Amino acid sequence: MSRIKNIKKASWVGFYGNLFLAIIKIFTGFKTGSLAVIGDGVDSATDILTSLLTLWVSNIIDKPPDENHPYGHGRAETIATRILSFIIFYAGIQLITTSVQDIISGKMSGIPGLIAIYVTLISIAIKIFLSYYKYNIGRKENSSMLIADAKNMRNDIVLSISVLIGLVLTSIFQYPFFDKLIALFIGGWIIKVAIQIFWEENNELMEGINDTIIYAKLFEVISSIENAHNPHRVRIRKIGSYFIVDLDIEVSGNLSVYQGHEIAKEVEKTIKKRIDNIYDVLIHIEPMGNIEEERFGISIKKSIKKERSENEGD
Repeated sequence: MSRIKNIKKASWVGFYGNLFLAIIKIFTGFKTGSLAVIGDGVDSATDILTSLLTLWVSNIIDKPPDENHPYGHGRAETIATRILSFIIFYAGIQLITTSVQDIISGKMSGIPGLIAIYVTLISIAIKIFLSYYKYNIGRKENSSMLIADAKNMRNDIVLSISVLIGLVLTSIFQYPFFDKLIALFIGGWIIKVAIQIFWEENNELMEGINDTIIYAKLFEVISSIENAHNPHRVRIRKIGSYFIVDLDIEVSGNLSVYQGHEIAKEVEKTIKKRIDNIYDVLIHIEPMGNIEEERFGISIKKSIKKERSENEGD
């Protein structure tokens, strides 16, 4: 319960922080005629949607498993992040379109005043705080959604610094073209962030995991358990911030069903104890020396072979 509470708290902090930034930047952008500042404000507006999306999803993932969702509702976090990537992508396209149209038409606004520079400096300071705050909560609660949002905030810091540079150049050279050019750059950056978020979440929807080091940890844990041998056909998938482990192990063929079951229980208990965020462990028992054609999953032999290959490559 405390995990969901902290995620909601971080989301509300992000919501109010970005609401304030979006209002002052968009207002200042229109007032001073700075397209770059408007674009930065639009980016903050997408961050408001991020916070609202996080709040909505936190209520969904908190629901217990049911008949339609026996594995729980953790994937709502992944789906919400993907929806967010489309929203961010659209905002970037809109900003690029407006910038290109203004450059081609030769439409140049006036020179933004010092107020635009002050607002951008305030934006950088607040975004640094929000990024640091959300990243710490995300790491503490192991929330990929909050960590992704914190990374997005870091990108926003770069964007605001770019806007600041554009405003300073425009003020020094008294030529508004720099403002349009920076706005064009910001639009491209926003699209890049959207594509990056999309592909990161795509791996989870494809039943993949980004950090494969968990397989090595799993084999290490099982090797410490007496009478559990040859872990193979291991498949790990991620649902929200938790992992589901599916694997085969071999035990002595002379053991009773009850004894084999006890070994499986010990394996499950030890995995959950020594590896964080394990939602469930599914174990299939086989007799020692069993040979079957198995096309899927990772075995300890394949894992060692891959590790040696990577070391040789280095």
